[in-house]
Amino acid sequence: MVGPIGHVALVVAFVASLAALVSFALSSRDRADSASWARVGRWSWAAMAGGVAVASAMLWTGLFGYHFDLAYVYQQTSTAMPFRYKFSAFWAGQEGSLLLWGIMTTVVGGLLIRWSTRAAGGAETVGPQAGGAAAEARRLFAGPVLAVVALCQAFVLSMIVGLKLGPVTIGANLFQPLAERFPDAPMLQVAGFVPADGQGLNDLLQNPWMTIHPPMVFVGFTLLMVPFAFAVAGLWRRRYTQWVRPALPWALAGSGVLGVAIMMGGWWAYETLSFGGWWAWDPVENSSFVPWLFAVAGLHAMVVQKKTAGGHKAALWLTVLAFQLCIYSTFLTRSGILGDVSVHSFVDLGLYNQLLLWIGTIGALGFGLLVWRWRDLPAPATPPAALSRESLVFTGALLLAVAGGVIALGTSAPILGRLFRDNPSAVPVAFYNTWTLPLAVGVAFLAGMGQLFWWRKMTVEDANRVLVRPVLATVACTVAVIIATPFVQETVDLGPGLGVEAPRVASAEAGLLPGGVGDFFATHGTSILLLLLLFSAFFMLWGNLSVMLRVGRGNAKMVGGSLSHVGFAVLLLGIFASSVFNDPISDGAGTDIQGSRENVVVPLGRTVAADGYRWTYTGQDVNEDGRPVYLMDVVDRQGRAFQTRNVVYKDGRDQWIQHPDVREGFTRDLYVAVFPSAMNEQPEGETTATLAPGDSVRLATAGNEHAYTVRFTNYELDVDADAAGLDRDAVDLAVAVRLDVTNETTGETRALFPVYVITTDGMQEYVQNRATDWGLGVAFVGMQVDDGSIRLMFDGAHLATEEWVVVQAYEKPFISLLWIGTGLLGLGFAVSFRRRLGEARR
Repeated sequence: MVGPIGHVALVVAFVASLAALVSFALSSRDRADSASWARVGRWSWAAMAGGVAVASAMLWTGLFGYHFDLAYVYQQTSTAMPFRYKFSAFWAGQEGSLLLWGIMTTVVGGLLIRWSTRAAGGAETVGPQAGGAAAEARRLFAGPVLAVVALCQAFVLSMIVGLKLGPVTIGANLFQPLAERFPDAPMLQVAGFVPADGQGLNDLLQNPWMTIHPPMVFVGFTLLMVPFAFAVAGLWRRRYTQWVRPALPWALAGSGVLGVAIMMGGWWAYETLSFGGWWAWDPVENSSFVPWLFAVAGLHAMVVQKKTAGGHKAALWLTVLAFQLCIYSTFLTRSGILGDVSVHSFVDLGLYNQLLLWIGTIGALGFGLLVWRWRDLPAPATPPAALSRESLVFTGALLLAVAGGVIALGTSAPILGRLFRDNPSAVPVAFYNTWTLPLAVGVAFLAGMGQLFWWRKMTVEDANRVLVRPVLATVACTVAVIIATPFVQETVDLGPGLGVEAPRVASAEAGLLPGGVGDFFATHGTSILLLLLLFSAFFMLWGNLSVMLRVGRGNAKMVGGSLSHVGFAVLLLGIFASSVFNDPISDGAGTDIQGSRENVVVPLGRTVAADGYRWTYTGQDVNEDGRPVYLMDVVDRQGRAFQTRNVVYKDGRDQWIQHPDVREGFTRDLYVAVFPSAMNEQPEGETTATLAPGDSVRLATAGNEHAYTVRFTNYELDVDADAAGLDRDAVDLAVAVRLDVTNETTGETRALFPVYVITTDGMQEYVQNRATDWGLGVAFVGMQVDDGSIRLMFDGAHLATEEWVVVQAYEKPFISLLWIGTGLLGLGFAVSFRRRLGEARR
């Protein structure tokens, strides 16, 4: 009965949300029955909340009660999963995560209803504050704000209600029976069959961060819905300035929570995935980051409007766009449209058109009203002075919006590309780095200037006075970094490493810049931009610290903005240090992994020295979950000895799971990922191998597990056809390779030159080269033009099955600043939220 009860509860909740939408919309009219309609809306919201509560209880009952007859329960949980992961399996799948969003919206709607009923005679409208701005805001905005929230809730619930109206199906069914989801499965053809166990949560999701990161993202999205609702209400009521006061606390809470949630996801990736970082510009990562950028831009525009009565249009369109991008993020994640380019994307459950309808409705409502009221929007009597806080804050907000637009464009490339080709690819990481780096410089610099300047206007003398100390401190810190670190060496050659390409190079090649200038920027452009970023981050840090200390002495509640900027500055310095000075621990002679040889190959029981470290692979252990743990004894450059423990295994879905070992420290982290030989899955007795230039392979014979080592040295293009026994007239192409073969028993090394031939009639031939007395022959049977690798076939020996691990390790200096900055940023938002909430209540 769990499934039917849950499904009926969702149907009730969906219908009640529509009733609430209609009722609150009717209550927005200035008529005598408005209060009655508002009452109906509140009762409808209560009924909807009851339906959501029952559906949630049924889903958790199914998850903890092992109701594997439900498709969602079967796919997301298993009997062996720990309690915390059974709990978080609620939102692990697409339908459950949408129900979680529905829960968040239910709670936020309830808080807004409580806020609206206070306006009708609650405690806050009694005494000196009766009839004040807060009560007036509630009277004006309660109806339309709650109507917008009910509209969003109706859309969320429509995604999971699974309601069939004749030929039309609304949403996916969260409580769909397993037999209905997989009607062709042979085992489900037996009536009443229920699997004894489920598939379980994806192993990558079985992480403590799974219990908090997704809920935080949805809390952020839901909170950003409220400023959007107030903006719509302000446009509807023609109250183009009054909407900001009650909306500002919600905007601060939403921006703060979503920002911290994004960084939680970064930490999760950093400690769980093995790509060596915390951010990969994955399209679904970006889809949360873009709304945050626009939300923060809108937040700053709202502050300008509240303080100076200017910037109305920017505050409105940025607020509308921020929430619309939250819905667009949901579309990217849940429509299945990015399934080929993102590891985070859900499969398509048929929600494509509903999500597009939601995006279109939000856009039509917000931007439609904005266009309708455009001529009525007030304009400032005089434009802001160039040397004023509002000008700097507004310019910074504009740069944030531009950055968000650039990232949104890159993220949407696979979608836009379908207009021109069948299988478009995602844009490279270099695109994001190239465009966001100069924008980050501008944002950081303006974030330092904006706090130092005054509202309205400053003279040049005033500006010089407030800037002198922060500038001196910034210059001193920047010079210290350049002197004390290999900044120049790292950044001049860093373009390929960071994926940053100086945009000026294209202009030089096009003839827009003189050749010498173009060459200079081609070599030093990235270095200059990174230097500017370093300077701007220090300037933002010292400028906001000075403001925070000065303001904090008078009123600690006023330090929220400067504290947030201090946190952002520290965060940027952490990104700068851990990226620019990221140090791969390798001599560059490792095996080829996705085009990089910055790794170390360590055979079992042997010690390998590389770049000041000593690595000894000592074997395997088993952790408390029964997973293999690869043990590595390490001695670092300072002579400190320790052990790393990397969990690497193949899960039930036949995918390899690799957890890095991160040794954290304030000044640097040591990040270690391993690729064991088991991942190579080489069949026993294999006689073929693919080698890139510089690669080696070990060969075994029947009586010797390590008889030979073969190293691919280089190509030999000058082939003596006669010596190779070839008919010159019949050969179109002949290429040889030099192989240095070492007999591990005698220590002798010989050079062998097998030849790859293409004849004039297009046929391929292979001239084997043999060491006759060793009983070893090698044939060159293929090559890859793009990476220069070759394919060899051996006769008289096969590939050795020796156990080894490939170690990819990095020192990441001061990455701790990234996490410290995140904490300070979130704390600053919290302080500002508390202050603005108090103002909104007055």
